[in-house]
Amino acid sequence: MASDRTEEIRDALDRLYAHLDDVQQDTRQKLVSDALHIVDFHANNWIDILSWIRSKYTREEQMNIFMLHFLRLFKEIYWLELFLLNANYPMIHSNLRYIWEMICQAYYVDTHHAGLTLDEQVEEAKEIEEKKLYGWNIVQHVLCEVFGERDVESDFHPMWIRLCRHVHPSPTEMDVTAVADFSILVTDSFNEELAREAMKITDEVFDIVYAIVFRRFQRIKEHAIRYEFLGEWERFLPNTVTAIRGSVDG
Repeated sequence: MASDRTEEIRDALDRLYAHLDDVQQDTRQKLVSDALHIVDFHANNWIDILSWIRSKYTREEQMNIFMLHFLRLFKEIYWLELFLLNANYPMIHSNLRYIWEMICQAYYVDTHHAGLTLDEQVEEAKEIEEKKLYGWNIVQHVLCEVFGERDVESDFHPMWIRLCRHVHPSPTEMDVTAVADFSILVTDSFNEELAREAMKITDEVFDIVYAIVFRRFQRIKEHAIRYEFLGEWERFLPNTVTAIRGSVDG
């Protein structure tokens, strides 16, 4: 009896998920080559940056919380691509906020507690959270360290607020989505305006993430400055390119 019920539920889910095939096809047809931008651009960037880190730092130097969370990014990237293809734009924004804070938290712990083991740094991260150093508080602290003289509040906080509206219920963001495409609030359907906005903010968040990575792993800059795709980075990752060229404070 239980087995029959399980099969019924599976069949129902299969019918629901079958609709996503149409959404993915619509996304690919409307965005053409841009449809795979997130995984093509950012996954390949991650792979190249990882190879540079491994060529410049010993295994012992990579045993820290920052490297641990950097390794987690690849999984996050392909999920972001899946959300884009399936028109789940709110989840892209929500996950980007998580990624941004994750990297900032790891950077803070690693740079302020560099002498600790990886396990000890993880425990330190728990203590920091208990002290209420999380969210914009820790993000702002790290951005000020990484970007120096820039006005972090005006340059980055508006984007943080926008992402937070997809983590906590926001009538403002719901209204923006409803104006673009009301049906997308209750079903999965492609919307080019929302899709391109999601891709744009993905580039903007990863631009910050990569700049932090280059701040933490300074030795890899010599690889990046000769990178064959640096011109493409100038278009999508201006903060990262600035960090590579040494114009970022510190």
